[in-house]
Amino acid sequence: MASSPSKRSSSLSERLYCLLLLSYPAKFREGYGNEMLQTFRCYRQELLLKDDKWGVARLWSFVAYDLTKTVFIEHWKEFDTHLKRFLAISERKNTTLIPQFSLNVAQHTDIGRIRESNEDNLASVIPADPEVLASKGALFVVADGLGGHKKGEVASDIAVRSISDTYYQDKHNEIPFSLQQAVQQANRNIRDVNSEMGTTCVAAVLQGDTAFIANVGDSRAYIIRNGSVKQISQDHSIVADEVRAGLITAEQARDHPQRNIITRCLGTKTEVEVDIFSEKVQEGDLLVLCTDGLSAVVTDEELGAILQQFQPQDSAYQLIERANEQGGPDNITAIVVQVSHVSPAA
Repeated sequence: MASSPSKRSSSLSERLYCLLLLSYPAKFREGYGNEMLQTFRCYRQELLLKDDKWGVARLWSFVAYDLTKTVFIEHWKEFDTHLKRFLAISERKNTTLIPQFSLNVAQHTDIGRIRESNEDNLASVIPADPEVLASKGALFVVADGLGGHKKGEVASDIAVRSISDTYYQDKHNEIPFSLQQAVQQANRNIRDVNSEMGTTCVAAVLQGDTAFIANVGDSRAYIIRNGSVKQISQDHSIVADEVRAGLITAEQARDHPQRNIITRCLGTKTEVEVDIFSEKVQEGDLLVLCTDGLSAVVTDEELGAILQQFQPQDSAYQLIERANEQGGPDNITAIVVQVSHVSPAA
């Protein structure tokens, strides 16, 4: 028995539609091709039963319009997926080209000889994931809770924990920006707990061959190279401003009656200005972060001599001991990081 014209037309239409579906990406056809063909069959059968010739024409007009629009979109999506995968692979390869480093880290905090409690806090974070370490680096934080405010130890604890968490959660590629945002978030977190609390903060990220430093207050960051001591951060204090203005010398500042008055800290204002510095590091360099309980009583010359004489673990204790020998008038905290570069992975 010969097939009817309507069946021959229907079969021809389906074959034509199947050919048009070939214009979609293969993965898309595998997922949606059968569903789209079944939908086409249902609509066309309904129009044939109604003997709606103009409806069939409208159906094919819609098919043509839909193909023109969606085929381009689906091919673009597939291209975008391949591009992102390629860039991700390239980024992973590029991380192996970043100079890798090994770190010998020592840290110590001490109550000192006069204070009744220790309001200093510190943190060292070296990610176990090599890709995170290569992209975000290792983070070190020192904070000194302000003795003239309530619960300084709480403020410094919030600062180091908040910075450690926020920095690595930030997916921004620019380390200075991420570090600055982390310190500013710490400022907000302290204020949320108690607007009368305050703390200084110095944070450093070692990534590749660069140290990035964020500073608020008078806790300090130093780079020691071949016995030469260089202060990277700048104190935010009345006497530091006068030294920079040439009104007094650095020696006079050590005994100045206003040497403990800082002009900037975390927690006391809604917004805080964060200074950001960067410094290239070399094989054998030492990075030191400390509170003013150390820097106020141990000279740069003494600092350099101790770090030259001892390995990081011993030098951290020796620095604390030297500050206590000078009277230990404040809490004392130090992180010592020795940098050693290793060859990038092949």
